[in-house]
Amino acid sequence: MHETGVSFGGGCLRGVAHIGALKEILSHDISVTHVAGTSAGAVIAGLFACGMRPDQMADAVESLSIRKHLDIGFNRKGWLKGDRFYQTLLKLTDGKYFSDLDIPLAVVCVDLHSRSLTIIKEGEVAKALRASIAIPGVFSPVEMGSKLLVDGYILNNNPADVVKAMGARHCIAIRVLSSNMQNETPKGVLSCVNRYMDIASSIHTEQLLKKHSDMIMDIDLVDVGRFDHKSLSTVMKRGQDEARKVLLQEKMKESVNRVVYLDQWLKKTSV
Repeated sequence: MHETGVSFGGGCLRGVAHIGALKEILSHDISVTHVAGTSAGAVIAGLFACGMRPDQMADAVESLSIRKHLDIGFNRKGWLKGDRFYQTLLKLTDGKYFSDLDIPLAVVCVDLHSRSLTIIKEGEVAKALRASIAIPGVFSPVEMGSKLLVDGYILNNNPADVVKAMGARHCIAIRVLSSNMQNETPKGVLSCVNRYMDIASSIHTEQLLKKHSDMIMDIDLVDVGRFDHKSLSTVMKRGQDEARKVLLQEKMKESVNRVVYLDQWLKKTSV
């Protein structure tokens, strides 16, 4: 798997774990040929496709002030206008278009008009990323032509199938999880809505991952909230640590498979 595509799942601020995982993947001399992502995963995929390395992403994320990006817009179709996030994304991507990228990128969204999944592969990268993080009710949707786009989380939260369809020979799927989610009782309205969306998303996404991913990196962030800005450096480190475990296990499997035992060799030579 020295040439492979990577799919990045959503996870709000916990999605920065993808940065650590990506850093570890690259340190193993794996050539990332294609990237696709949903929500926070789309942002990491997009920044990487635009030429930003994991260390640069980490510096950019840690320097961001979430408070300064809160542009309240109750008269719009969401709590936040999202204009400030868009301007930041425009700066981080250098205003690039998909046609400027050396690594193929796909961004997953949902079109509220057609009520279907939308895969963005052309146009301005920053606008596509802004659309993919548009959590309904939180961010205003993004208009693109006849489409009204929001976060693709509920229909495909980890687009391994998209990576394969783009032409990748192999696909590593990075998934952010919270192991206590099933046992924890929702504590409020947002918590109940979040649980509902998790159930709807996880069933379909799980089926796609089983069919299309060659390797899944699960990053368990049981003790980190979705919007916990103080834990970003810890989350990135955990992403790298978990990715290292998975890759080392894979190397051990490969080395075992290359071993030829004497009885097997004798059988082959006697034929």
